[in-house]
Amino acid sequence: MRESSLRRLLSALRECERAAPGEDLFPRMLSALSTVVETDVVAYKVLDLRAGQVEQHPWPPVALPAELARNFTRLFSQHPFLASPGWPGGHDCPLRLSDLVTRQQWHSLDIYHEFYRPLGVEYQMMGVLGVQHGMLTGIGLNRVDSDFTDADLQLLEVALPHLSALLRAAHATAWLESALAALDALDDTAHGVLLLGPHATVKVANRLAHVLLTAHFPGRVRDGGPLPEEITAWLAAHRRTPEPGGPVPDYTVEHGGRRLTVRLVPYHSHGALLLSESTPPLSARESDVLRLVAGGRTSEGIARTLEISPRTVEKHLTNIYAKLGVTNRTEAAMRVFGRSP
Repeated sequence: MRESSLRRLLSALRECERAAPGEDLFPRMLSALSTVVETDVVAYKVLDLRAGQVEQHPWPPVALPAELARNFTRLFSQHPFLASPGWPGGHDCPLRLSDLVTRQQWHSLDIYHEFYRPLGVEYQMMGVLGVQHGMLTGIGLNRVDSDFTDADLQLLEVALPHLSALLRAAHATAWLESALAALDALDDTAHGVLLLGPHATVKVANRLAHVLLTAHFPGRVRDGGPLPEEITAWLAAHRRTPEPGGPVPDYTVEHGGRRLTVRLVPYHSHGALLLSESTPPLSARESDVLRLVAGGRTSEGIARTLEISPRTVEKHLTNIYAKLGVTNRTEAAMRVFGRSP
């Protein structure tokens, strides 16, 4: 394998790593791979082996005629790659179509006549990225005029584990971000959640975690940025003197009568922080006022219901805001009842 080919492959993998969070990795990955191995069309394939369904994501993007798409779905099970002993997932190395069948055998298949021949595809190379829960994911490269060489096969063999790792990382990140988005969508989420990155940094955190950290520590904590120095020191102290088999003592800090508790949930060399805040309890009358606020009552309406003056209602609200660390009715109602008035 030539050094220039390996350099192209390394450059292509680096290009894949530049994908932004949330970006669809397939187009970038397929485009990068097409710069390494000469191909007319390269496609990321997802085969549902139990349901007999297939998805294709080609590069460059092409819109298949509806009839051809139906033909492929109907006939893909007779493809030589799928009919090969050991599939799905039994081949650790990529294969060429010509490694499995002769051209005469290829041309005798219905899938060739009803799908590949109209597209002009004569030569293919396929590599498996993974098989999980009956779903096979792989990459297929297609040519019109010439077969893939041994060097092409070696390049794809070297590339596959790196591409597979990139996809797993992208899927894991997307799953974590989706979980955090779901937490943010719950109005009554009780905890801030922060996933730790390397070197005491913030990998990603939900909205409440940002709010709590901003309220208790100077400066703004950003995703990808460092943790507050106090929390960094707490984590470092735990790593220096861990308690065998025991839980990590919580970190607590008080600010303006509000107590923040930070709990470490370790997971191998990574982990997460759970943040929660306790506030001074409301008096019985303050609780009555806030309950009516959450029900949408105005100060005048609350005053009539509780038989107190509107000025007294406003005084209670001022005390409520101070205790809860909020600035208005909506925030107070959300903090206690998980809903806005």
